[in-house]
Amino acid sequence: MITYGRLRMPALGGIVFSLAILAGPSAAAAAGGWSPAVVISPSQPSPTPSAFAIDSTGNELWVAAPPVVGGYAVEVSQRSFGGTWSPQTTIFSVTNRFITTLTNLYASVGANHTATVAWQAGGSIQVALRSTSGAWAAPVSVAPSSGGGYNLVTKADAQGNGVAVWSQATASGSAVDAIAWTAAGVFSGITQLSVLAPSELQPDLAVNEAGTAIATFSAPTTPGGSSYQTYSATRPAGGNWSAATTVPITGPGAYGGVALDGAGDATVLWEQGTTIASTTRSAGGSWSGPAVIETSTFAGPSSLASDAAGDLTATWVVNSGSGVISVHAASRPAGSPWGAPANLGACLTTCIPILAASRDGSIAAVGFTTATASLSAAVRLGLGTWSSSVIGSGSTRVTNLIAGNNAVASAVWPANIQVKYHVALKQVDYR
Repeated sequence: MITYGRLRMPALGGIVFSLAILAGPSAAAAAGGWSPAVVISPSQPSPTPSAFAIDSTGNELWVAAPPVVGGYAVEVSQRSFGGTWSPQTTIFSVTNRFITTLTNLYASVGANHTATVAWQAGGSIQVALRSTSGAWAAPVSVAPSSGGGYNLVTKADAQGNGVAVWSQATASGSAVDAIAWTAAGVFSGITQLSVLAPSELQPDLAVNEAGTAIATFSAPTTPGGSSYQTYSATRPAGGNWSAATTVPITGPGAYGGVALDGAGDATVLWEQGTTIASTTRSAGGSWSGPAVIETSTFAGPSSLASDAAGDLTATWVVNSGSGVISVHAASRPAGSPWGAPANLGACLTTCIPILAASRDGSIAAVGFTTATASLSAAVRLGLGTWSSSVIGSGSTRVTNLIAGNNAVASAVWPANIQVKYHVALKQVDYR
């Protein structure tokens, strides 16, 4: 399952996307390396969002949403473990809405060949499901017919059942809404998670293999204020959402992402000014006090991932105070404190690292652009040490990163093909 966390990637004009094919799962997380870059799509319109997903056995799904005259199309391609990519197939298109760019495109692959693609177009939020027979159903509009949805996040469990959360515009500001569905296409009603303030924002979501879900969001402590309180709500598999309760994160610029392990234990990571910290809550328990991971002159965009056993990986950006921007990462084995941060390398001023981690704990990977404008990826096998290497050049940043069980990973980025407003997709695999 691909995870974007809180990352919002801008469209990249005049750039080609490069993609490297994932190798098959190995018997153990032995030392490996990145394959040479492979172009899987020689030309795509530059504002084409894409999403990638992988299941526990190495089957992959690629989704692209290129603009078309008067609208957009949603195209899918799949590759069985050890096979080749199928031709792209259009599963949905719109030619009369004049919305040509999608945002917040998500993909996931569940058991028995089921899959989900979800996206936001304007204020409309759509979810399309693939059945066990491989047939795609028409997308379902999950936001109210009046639209107004934004900041969509979707996740799915190992069986293909999904959850979505988003910000919904209201007369007084915004609320955070949620909906769930089964792999068979049965959708729940919409639940408003946030009822505590007129403007809730920054929703995030985690779902574990069994289908337990947790959503987090922030709200100003005073109307129109700059200080924010973080809240969370939980949902057992097939059940109802709990009331929103406070997470011990508050203050100016306090933003957090959430991760969930197989037992339902949750962790929230956040950056606030000069601090990267976390708080953890066992299933049915209370949130712990903040655990500071690192302080720096500046703490930037952060991401968090958990494997099923509860081992955590965090990555973030720091400023040394002398103009050097670096990507840092730390791990926290289940039941233990955070380890010392590792420096994965210097990156561009606008650096936004992407984190992916397998659910079996075999691999974690971080993709970022180095200070010399090369694409780099750092890999950690199990709870070992990080190893960074250059995987590409000639583009601005990695746009997709996925990690699968048995220590496989794949990174995707845009590359220039000298064709106006068009890009190509390149990919490299770790095996």
